[in-house]
Amino acid sequence: MKKLVILIFYLTMLLPLTAQQEISGLVTDNDDLPIIGANVFLSGTYDGSITDVNGLFSFQTNEVAEVKLEVSYLGYSTLSITGLPQQLHDLKLQLRESAMTLDAVEITASTFKAGDNSKLAVLDPLEILTTAGSMGDVIAAMQTLPGTQTNADDGRLFVRGGDARETAIYIDGLRVFSPYLKSIGGTPTRGRYSPLLFKGVSFSTGGYSSSFGQALSSVLDMNTIDEPKETVTNINLMSIGLGLGHTQKWDDQSLSINASYTDLSAYNHLLPSRINWRKPFAGFSGEAIYRLKTKRGLLKTYLAGDVSDFTLYQSDIDKQVDQLVDVDNNNIYANSTYTDFINDKTSISAGISFGINNDIATIDDHLMLGNDLLGYHARVAAKTIVNDRTVINYGVDLLHQDNRQTLGDLNAEEVRRLSRNIAGSYVENDYFFNKDLAIKTGLRVEYNALLNDVNLLPRITIAQKLSRYGQLSASYGRYDQEVDSGNLLYQNTLGHERAEHYIVNYSKKTDKQILRLETYYKKYEDLISYDLVNGVKTSYGNAGAGYAYGLDVFFRANQVVNNLDMWVSYSWLENERKYQDYKLAAPTRFSTRHNLSLVGKYFIVDWKSQLSFTYNFASGRPFDNPNNQDFLSDRSKNYHALNLSWSYLISPQKILFLSVNNVTRFRNSYGYEYKSRPNELGVYEGRLVRPNDDQFFFVGFFITMSKNKLNNQLNNL
Repeated sequence: MKKLVILIFYLTMLLPLTAQQEISGLVTDNDDLPIIGANVFLSGTYDGSITDVNGLFSFQTNEVAEVKLEVSYLGYSTLSITGLPQQLHDLKLQLRESAMTLDAVEITASTFKAGDNSKLAVLDPLEILTTAGSMGDVIAAMQTLPGTQTNADDGRLFVRGGDARETAIYIDGLRVFSPYLKSIGGTPTRGRYSPLLFKGVSFSTGGYSSSFGQALSSVLDMNTIDEPKETVTNINLMSIGLGLGHTQKWDDQSLSINASYTDLSAYNHLLPSRINWRKPFAGFSGEAIYRLKTKRGLLKTYLAGDVSDFTLYQSDIDKQVDQLVDVDNNNIYANSTYTDFINDKTSISAGISFGINNDIATIDDHLMLGNDLLGYHARVAAKTIVNDRTVINYGVDLLHQDNRQTLGDLNAEEVRRLSRNIAGSYVENDYFFNKDLAIKTGLRVEYNALLNDVNLLPRITIAQKLSRYGQLSASYGRYDQEVDSGNLLYQNTLGHERAEHYIVNYSKKTDKQILRLETYYKKYEDLISYDLVNGVKTSYGNAGAGYAYGLDVFFRANQVVNNLDMWVSYSWLENERKYQDYKLAAPTRFSTRHNLSLVGKYFIVDWKSQLSFTYNFASGRPFDNPNNQDFLSDRSKNYHALNLSWSYLISPQKILFLSVNNVTRFRNSYGYEYKSRPNELGVYEGRLVRPNDDQFFFVGFFITMSKNKLNNQLNNL
């Protein structure tokens, strides 16, 4: 009995120490409206509750020391307050909308992204492969997007009145120095790199990030796959060659290797070209990616190389004789990147790319022109999420390039060399006022050691969400680019060419549709200028200027009609430049006023097939007729092409692919070329410039071997 009394006494003494405290309050949003279902709890304990239909909460706790009360709700920033339990009573707590929600405004203008991690996804790598007319070429697929100009005899990216040199191409954020295969006039070139090794593509037609430099018009950034899904082998048998690829996946490492051989000899024998071949194009290419996952980071090393050659007889309109031209090209590109997290708010990446390109053209076995390029691009970048409203991107990079040009014959040789460094640094801040309004401000600073010149390049984008699906963006930026190496070799004191971009963009995206409307104005200054006297350039300077303005429209609908995926791109462009040897301002020779692309992909499940079509239209390009006193006043015929392809799933992991470019055989032409001197009647004689091939046929048989026997390259079947 005595022990029981003692126990009761001690329990009575402890009761004041274990008495529970009530924590209560009201949770509202910015408009003082109650938030229902918010999670309210004491950090590090099991004590907590959720708000009721009136936004009220109440729960008990045994804690006596200072505690941290946290309130969280999807779409709102987590609120934390600290105090003694007896002080956390009848609270009035207001949550702020988070700027990092999935439906938040995107700070973007003029950028098309491809990949699963993009809310504005437009094309993914598989769609690039299956777009009729692309022939598996990333560059050709990008030409179905607005802002690009059709130059079917060239094949490179021409964007908003800018020439192909004004579009910079990157892999994993590192510069590619020679992105296109060697070709000849009248036959479009191709990009060097296979889309199968890339997880996504970001294509900016203007207003691009401060992290990129040395591009007047646009940026194409291709990102390699971080981690393959499984070990797989691919075998490609094609009408123009063959290919083999293998990916080996281990626990924390993987290696992907692709190799292909292309030879047009057999194809040209069956379907002769207008080209007078002595030896049709033949080439070998290979790519490899090694990946290593560390505890918190990822190391990726990418290597690509190719060799090609061809020989043909090329007609000279002045001499009226055929010249024997032999072209050899060797190219190597490599990059390595490492990405890691310093802490939970800051990530850092570092990388370096390296490129070598050698071109040798021999004319009539005695005249030789060689162009050699060596370059590297080193970069360190970081990203810090300060809070749910502020994100800062910053970094530095160094671009180095060596060029050598060799002119020679049997008697003599002339060599010109040029080496220069361009250092850059940038800082860019994304600030979200709320989930509907955000602003991106950036500044890039570049220093050209050859010119001892510093350039300041400010950029700004503001975006306002107008509705659940639509938003409006406006952008301004200054951009620069060094003069092309072919002219710098002769005059290395030429300053950078410059451009200003003004852009207004409206975009609307639902689960099945994308609509983008964009208008822009580009102002060019300090463009290269020179006089041309008897074919020799003199009086070099940066006296050129110009402008470009227009409208881009993009609409995509997926599964609005069952099994149909389609998009429409339209671009209207007005531009003029007075640069190079132009005596007056005129539209550039490579620009087209109207461009239209219609792309459709229809899946026939019962036939295990995908049918794809692409129709391209472009209005005529300007060309100069010396018989006409007005400079660049003549225009070529409108361009038309209808491309069809058929993908047939023979069995899981076996696909037959057939493709025909310009199936209706439109008789396209690109204007006229004229003799340099008039005839006895004072007339400059000319001839029509036509494509080297009116049509192109392609047949491929693709085999995939993996443990998952259902894997194939037609995800819809």
